[in-house]
Amino acid sequence: MEPLLSAKNIKKYFKVGNSYLKAVDGISFDIYKGETLGLVGESGCGKSTAGRTIMRLYEPTDGELFFQGENIYNFPQKKMQDIRKNFQMIFQDPYACLNPRMTVEDIVAEPLDINKVFQKKEDRRKRVIELLELVGLGEEHAMRFPHEFSGGQRQRIGIARALALNPKFIICDEPISALDVSIQAQVVNLLKDLQDKLGLTYLFIAHDLSMVRYISDRVGVMYLGHMMELADSEELYENPLHPYTKALLSAIPIPDPKIQRSRQRIMLEGDVPSPINPPEGCRFVDRCSYATKECKEKTPEFREIKQNHFVACHNV
Repeated sequence: MEPLLSAKNIKKYFKVGNSYLKAVDGISFDIYKGETLGLVGESGCGKSTAGRTIMRLYEPTDGELFFQGENIYNFPQKKMQDIRKNFQMIFQDPYACLNPRMTVEDIVAEPLDINKVFQKKEDRRKRVIELLELVGLGEEHAMRFPHEFSGGQRQRIGIARALALNPKFIICDEPISALDVSIQAQVVNLLKDLQDKLGLTYLFIAHDLSMVRYISDRVGVMYLGHMMELADSEELYENPLHPYTKALLSAIPIPDPKIQRSRQRIMLEGDVPSPINPPEGCRFVDRCSYATKECKEKTPEFREIKQNHFVACHNV
């Protein structure tokens, strides 16, 4: 099966004074039509930057991104507007990503207006109402302003806007982290229903490891701009191979007190190194209890250890 989207050695560096902050430093993965790829890692590891670089909201420093067989990083910005109809993004903060001066109808219709999809106002309004109903809102919400809605409703408005142009691929950049726990499940279930109904493909970026397991078909683990491990969701959670992945998963609480008390939590020592001056060799070397001389001198290759299970570690 050919991937819908294929990232090859994507890098994004930001100039900071006389140095470069290596936010994303050579990640590669494929995403297949109709699947959800989860992307996890601690704050500052480069997850959101990777998503924005894929969207070309940030211009990549290096690498290739193939969409339906074409490297879209070679396209001029004018041509990107046509490609971007197939790429949309749901942002993290539903309070900040909606224009407070625009009605819900105008917010949802903005992609339609930019791409001149409809000539008649009636057709435009009909499409907006269709989209609102798709995400669990109604016609009565169309003429209200964002401040009149709860956080969960605002995120639904953001999802409706992302669906306006019938995209094939949506990047969900921590779409539930700013919501109450009771609302998070509703939004994730809505995303799953829309995927089944419309055949969508997601890159789902999040901190909540339990929620990522629930929604994702495959999961990638990032640390300091590098991809450390990538595998099918159940395989990764049941059989993690990288020491960093094991430490992350040990932090997930289990609702059974007996099991929770008997579990051994893996505590990482030290701080995350600066992305301006990352360590030589493996990025995780300073915090890893299994580190060897080779780990300090040579960056591990991101390789397939067993079928569909990739790891960047010398000592697996």
